[in-house]
Amino acid sequence: MIKRAQQPQLFTPELKGWSLWLSRHNASSWLVMALILPFFLYYWFSYSQQIAREQQEIFQQHADALELNLKQRLQHFEFLLGSGMAFVSSSEQVTQAEWQRFVSGLDLDKHYSGIQAFGLVNYRSGKDIAALEQQIRADGVTDFTVHPAGERPFYAVVTHIQPQNNKNSAVLGYDMLTNPLRQRTAMRAASLGTIAVTPRILLAQDGSNAVEPGLVLVQPVYKAGALLQSAEQKMKALQGFVYAAFRVNDMMTRLWHNAHTELDFSWYSSAQQAPSDLLYQRQFGQQQGQVFAMHKELEWYGQPFWLQIRSNDRFVKNYLPVANYWLLFFLLLMMLLLFAVLSRVNLRRYHAELLQQELQQQLHAQYQQLIANEQRQALALKASQLAWFEFDLSTGDAFYSDNWWKLFGFATAQQHPTEQTMLDLLLPSERDIFRHDVQRILASGPEQFSQRYQFMHRQGQILSVLMQCQLLRDADGSALRLSGALLDQTQQVSQSEQQQQLMRLCQFEIASTVASCQLLVQQDPVVASYQLAHLHWLSQQFCQMVSGAESLPTLPVRLDFTALMPKLLKALSPVAAGNQQRLEWRLSQSPYGLTGYEGVWWQLCSDLMFLAMSLAQSNSCIMVGMDFYPGIISWQAELEVDAEQTANFLATQTNTAMLDGPSTESNDRYCALLAAKHWAAVLGAELNIKHEQQKLWFYLTVRQQ
Repeated sequence: MIKRAQQPQLFTPELKGWSLWLSRHNASSWLVMALILPFFLYYWFSYSQQIAREQQEIFQQHADALELNLKQRLQHFEFLLGSGMAFVSSSEQVTQAEWQRFVSGLDLDKHYSGIQAFGLVNYRSGKDIAALEQQIRADGVTDFTVHPAGERPFYAVVTHIQPQNNKNSAVLGYDMLTNPLRQRTAMRAASLGTIAVTPRILLAQDGSNAVEPGLVLVQPVYKAGALLQSAEQKMKALQGFVYAAFRVNDMMTRLWHNAHTELDFSWYSSAQQAPSDLLYQRQFGQQQGQVFAMHKELEWYGQPFWLQIRSNDRFVKNYLPVANYWLLFFLLLMMLLLFAVLSRVNLRRYHAELLQQELQQQLHAQYQQLIANEQRQALALKASQLAWFEFDLSTGDAFYSDNWWKLFGFATAQQHPTEQTMLDLLLPSERDIFRHDVQRILASGPEQFSQRYQFMHRQGQILSVLMQCQLLRDADGSALRLSGALLDQTQQVSQSEQQQQLMRLCQFEIASTVASCQLLVQQDPVVASYQLAHLHWLSQQFCQMVSGAESLPTLPVRLDFTALMPKLLKALSPVAAGNQQRLEWRLSQSPYGLTGYEGVWWQLCSDLMFLAMSLAQSNSCIMVGMDFYPGIISWQAELEVDAEQTANFLATQTNTAMLDGPSTESNDRYCALLAAKHWAAVLGAELNIKHEQQKLWFYLTVRQQ
């Protein structure tokens, strides 16, 4: 029988209501509040600081993305100048018609937004100006005159310009050295041998009433074979420039059209950031409340620029995280409730036994809830397919889940597993690293760590596994258990390596195409222009690989191999002649054609022909033909080879380490073979190689569309 306690003294008539709550009898409750309140305030402050840091990091990420997009756009124009310089360097004298055909193939309006002019500048002394005017007039520009008028020791005259329109026609004959900004930029580019860009400038195409700011990029062109070690040698060998002029507003409008950000952005060409130096400015919203701002000084192509990036109300609303104080409010409410409960306990001591019974019931309910939570956790781990384990550091026992055994190819769990079971599956080079990591966390922490290791599957393949571990210690700090979960990331690592391999193969393709362009310029300009267009296609593919973007959709082209293959064989004939080889095409007539990407078919066949010429013997013939069967089309190449050399090459096909080695004849063959297999897979074709003694056959089979 429970005996009711006597009424304690605190319930005297003198202390009632709030007097009891504020009396010394409730001192323990106030003490608890005094201990908890600092922790609450510290958490409140830390949470606010964390939100502020996250907001600053997100703003920094968007600001860096803006800078990167702008830099990539300028690099796009850099590639344009590089193609123009390659075209000019490969020709002794570029005519107006040749320049027009070359620029028309680049499709400036589609690929280079904002560009107003793409042209050539001839650098001549004063005594050669009259001859230059006669030369350009003889080339079809009958009213060509160098302007502004006046005698000067040297001239940098615009002699070729595209696209052809009234504004650009007025620029023909313009001497760039008469403008101080253009003169400094051109001379800097010539003396350094690199691309240079002007500061903010008004384009000559816009005339005297020009208001829109623009930029001009120039790249010097030197005499072939000239020595270019010093600035004096470069100026002496200077022939002229390739330049591109564009309006900044037009370029930036398309650049930011699909940008997933709403930051305010200003671009200046001087440190003063005056209105006269403003190149571009956009504003999406109003600058209210907390404003994030960033000022960057950048140097692109020898010209300093300043970027001013600011946040606004739209950016803050759409991108920045907002502090969620509901949890803090809930904690504060819990503190008040705790204070009320403690006060209630202190002021009503005679309910102690009743509260004890209620507490026992609560403990029992919590215990049942704990059991239910453990069951839910076990089911969640099983459903997540995570391979988890646990080491008992005091006894040396180990436990591995069913998914752990399945990950490494075990049909069932092994009896009496230990820590050594996991060590045996690690690669020998990874075991010491794993031991060192475990010893480090046992000695000084942290209690959690994540690391990727390589394991050996029972069937022999290597697995790249991410291990996340948690260490449990007792009250004295001694380690009790080490738990962890394994996540197989082999596929992700393999995909990353494949992407890098494709990028290296694309670099090889571009290098080989550039080499063939240099051979074809003097041999056959028509085929050379087709090869230059194909080089532009390859450059686009490489840029997409570098940026991680997906391939642009391209309409399939109906191919006629009776027209495509002669072009290809004509393009490769100089290389074959240098190897004392003959290329023959067995003409086939058929109502069927091939549907696919023209650039991919060209590159696939050129890679196979390059491989064939590198393996074929001197004074031999490489026979290329095509046969048509019901439902399929077969392309073949037959050649005479050295049996031992070819056998060694085919035996090392799977040596992927050759990709990272220096460029050698063997490595180039291997890269060409890998590239051909890649393009064949893109087109859904099947590539087979047959070797018998002195003969080698390439078979490329594709189904008819």
